[in-house]
Amino acid sequence: MNRIIAALLLAGLSNSMLCAAAQTPLKAYGVTAIEKVTQNQEPATDWRAGRIAIECARNESESFQVVVRANRPMDNLSVGLEDLRTAGGAVLPARFINLRKVEWVDVNAPFDPAEPSTKPNFLPDPLPPVDAAKDRFAVEPGKNLVFWLTVTVLEDARAAIYRGRVRLLRGSETVATIAVELRVRGFTLSNPPILQSMVGLSASNIYKAHGCKTREDKERIIRVYFDEYIRARLSPFLYAPGTMAFSPLPDSAIKWEFLKGPDGKPTGQAKLDFTGFDREGERYFNQRRAFSAFNFAPYLWTRRDKRDKQQGTVLRFADGKGAVVERRNPDDSINPVFDRLVMGVFRQIATHLAEKGWLDRAIYYVTDEPPESDMEALKEICLLIRQADPRIRTAMTYDPANRPKLAELAQDGKSLISVWIPYCTLYREDVAAAERKKNADYWLYDVKDFCLISHTGLLNRAMFWDVWRRDAGGYLYYLSTHWGQTTTPWERPNFLLPGVSYKYRHGDGYFFYPPLRHGEPDAPLLDRVVPTIRWELMREGAEDYDYLRMLERLVSAANRKNPSAANKGRLALAQARNFANIAAGAANNYTIQMLQLEKAEGWSWSATESWLIHRGGKPSKLKVTIKTGMKDGLYDLSLRVYDDRDHHGRIYSRFAVNGKPCASPGTDVKGPVAVEVGSVAVRGGVCSFELSSSPEDYGVIVYGVGLREIVKAKSRSIYAVRHDVADAIELLQATLAAK
Repeated sequence: MNRIIAALLLAGLSNSMLCAAAQTPLKAYGVTAIEKVTQNQEPATDWRAGRIAIECARNESESFQVVVRANRPMDNLSVGLEDLRTAGGAVLPARFINLRKVEWVDVNAPFDPAEPSTKPNFLPDPLPPVDAAKDRFAVEPGKNLVFWLTVTVLEDARAAIYRGRVRLLRGSETVATIAVELRVRGFTLSNPPILQSMVGLSASNIYKAHGCKTREDKERIIRVYFDEYIRARLSPFLYAPGTMAFSPLPDSAIKWEFLKGPDGKPTGQAKLDFTGFDREGERYFNQRRAFSAFNFAPYLWTRRDKRDKQQGTVLRFADGKGAVVERRNPDDSINPVFDRLVMGVFRQIATHLAEKGWLDRAIYYVTDEPPESDMEALKEICLLIRQADPRIRTAMTYDPANRPKLAELAQDGKSLISVWIPYCTLYREDVAAAERKKNADYWLYDVKDFCLISHTGLLNRAMFWDVWRRDAGGYLYYLSTHWGQTTTPWERPNFLLPGVSYKYRHGDGYFFYPPLRHGEPDAPLLDRVVPTIRWELMREGAEDYDYLRMLERLVSAANRKNPSAANKGRLALAQARNFANIAAGAANNYTIQMLQLEKAEGWSWSATESWLIHRGGKPSKLKVTIKTGMKDGLYDLSLRVYDDRDHHGRIYSRFAVNGKPCASPGTDVKGPVAVEVGSVAVRGGVCSFELSSSPEDYGVIVYGVGLREIVKAKSRSIYAVRHDVADAIELLQATLAAK
């Protein structure tokens, strides 16, 4: 009888609880930063109702999301942040929790502001700041209200479990909560970061968008953006051919002036002034211990029509007073004054930076994406820099993988380029191995394969796993604030370069949004910066990179002292490498220029534009051959193709590879995508496959081909892999600290 009564009571209690849950107007979920939550998305299985658990090291930040849903309309909602506390009384104050709101932009909005968006596709990206004391929000049934929270842990924080809450309030009433558990690890990320980076910053766009009127306005807002770079463990990059600075602030550059003789002509001597540069370097390199790399120009070349009317590269050097010296005299002989000036100026710079302890961060960016026709002029520049001071690191985007003649930038078997920075999908292991034998290092850069709004959160973050997997030391991206002139990315995320292929690169060129959705502020707006989810995930990726490099160094140090502990570190690194191979694609990539293509009906291609096309309507087989430096064996083959469900009346892309039907996903997001098409064999350094068009009205546009080693083992989530890496770091640090 007692069991029956107990069962009835329990059933009644369960029913009442279910009824109460059904009547709860608001529900909050903890969601990891890696998931991009759309406006109408239903709760996923990995969303945690009422809770979230995260972990990070000291001197690191970690983000998570709070997704709010309601079964009836609710307004006047606010967010309350509480201190995070340990059982022993340590406190992480709420002021170190940054609160932002997730907003969505239409990635299908045409570039032209006059054109309506006929198939809107809203994806999350902007993260405008939230004032918890003032801002109020509304939520509608079936729609998500999403907040982005980032916890920053200081260097002196205690390693422990911290707990607290995020409260959703309506007036003074708490209507939902998220229980937050933060594990602070027992190790600290270094300053400056291990990862070297240069991410471009356009100051003129910032000044305009924030309504800066005075020098004080400009300085204040640049310092705010620099704080964002420091938090993200990334370094600013001024994409300006005549600048010798990392800061765009007035008087922050290295200044140089050519000394002149009685005849008013340069003598070959130069006077340099480091005052402004040293001021900024002291602030950021020494006091803040920030910014792992910076470039210094100036470019030593220009393009000019020659006497034969052909455009050519002319070596020239100009100072801040407008004096110009060229290397070639009118009779094409060498002007020795040019050589003395270049070597003298660069020698003084190297000596000064070395004395300050900053030379190991300096990069001399010789040129950007050079054509092979510039090779001889570039070699002249590099030889002069080497003579000035061999410690100066020269860098160049591209490498001999897609500009083979660049391999000639060498002397006595040593590369004249210290750091090659190829585009991530043009990296070739065989080419990189050959250049490394010549003492060159590698960075990678990306403009469209990891950083777009429509990419998954994992892919946005995985760029830095690829940098690590390739054993590269740094990362470059050309601009973080490249906003449109007539419209903003809030309205038109695809604003970049109308009329060419760039127009579908939503998010390319910017990791921040202007502070206002429309127009410019009437008064300076100097306390509102709008980063993106992609910027936050890049930060997470940069932190991942430093974790992995830390573990590598610890394993190396522990090899003799404790082989067992070192083996555990190696196991964690092996798991991380497997994850990187899967998450980052890890392919050796080949553009159309690198392929051997036999003529076939209906197929056309352009090596200049790097595409291969067939409009479909009938099957036509095209033999594709790749000469690779890869060892013999089976590889996963992928094709980078255009994706559009309606491009000039046809669907793109559908095709067959070795008889197997393949297709792009056919989403509303137009642009290039990678399609896995099966495995192929490499024999004698050569791979061949048969590409066929569709017999139906489906076209195909191919931009490139990727070959990737077949990954047999499955990988766990990024958080599980990172957890094991952190465990190994703690174990090895303790091992090495023990007597």
